[in-house]
Amino acid sequence: MKEVPWFVDLTNFLVCEIIVDEFSSNKRKNLKRDCQDYYWDESYLFRICMDGVIRRYVPEEEQSEILGACHSSPYGDHHSGARTATKIVSCGFYSPTLYKDASELVKRCDECQRACGISKKNEMPLTSILEIDIFMCGVLISWVLL
Repeated sequence: MKEVPWFVDLTNFLVCEIIVDEFSSNKRKNLKRDCQDYYWDESYLFRICMDGVIRRYVPEEEQSEILGACHSSPYGDHHSGARTATKIVSCGFYSPTLYKDASELVKRCDECQRACGISKKNEMPLTSILEIDIFMCGVLISWVLL
């Protein structure tokens, strides 16, 4: 059986103004308030984001394809999860779990994991540098000349 998307109640209210009878009054108020940020057009859900830009909601089926295109394509350049998610947002797409999904993609990306620098945990211990005073150099040179 196919799982019901999270936005079903939201779209029912936007399209038909139907609210499920089992909702409490508090949940009805929250749904009406949340609907102010969304609108439905031609089977697509759009969100008016905090910056005033309207972005299209990306269903789960399309998310992996868009994440892969923005992360590992020639213009994607294998950036971090936050940078990849920012690219997707700048392309006009939206998903509630976008940043989490992008960071998971980077963690699973083989090329990113191989190109990653050495972490602090795996660094070799540093060797100490022998410090010599300026005036000691003359003493060392005189020892070598003897």
